[in-house]
Amino acid sequence: MYHQTMSNYKKDLINILEMLSNIEKDLNLINYNETEKKVYYTIAQKISSTGTCNISDVIKDSGFSRSTIYKTIKKFETADLLYLKQSIVDKREFNLVLAAEI
Repeated sequence: MYHQTMSNYKKDLINILEMLSNIEKDLNLINYNETEKKVYYTIAQKISSTGTCNISDVIKDSGFSRSTIYKTIKKFETADLLYLKQSIVDKREFNLVLAAEI
């Protein structure tokens, strides 16, 4: 019974990892490192849960440094994975918009 459970667990884990790999290919994230992917997923999760995401949200939610976040966002912006949109509420703030949402 234990062996069968572990076997099913391994199959499920392999399926999940394959799905994640396919998602990363679909989103053009395959060539990014794990930190950069986490930044992207943090942005996507924040937008999904609240409808918006700004740079401060990503810094707070990801736990990465401001420098890392800015560099990664610039990389994504250059690759057309996201763009910055000035906030209507606070003109000093920029919201992040994923290209996949357009």
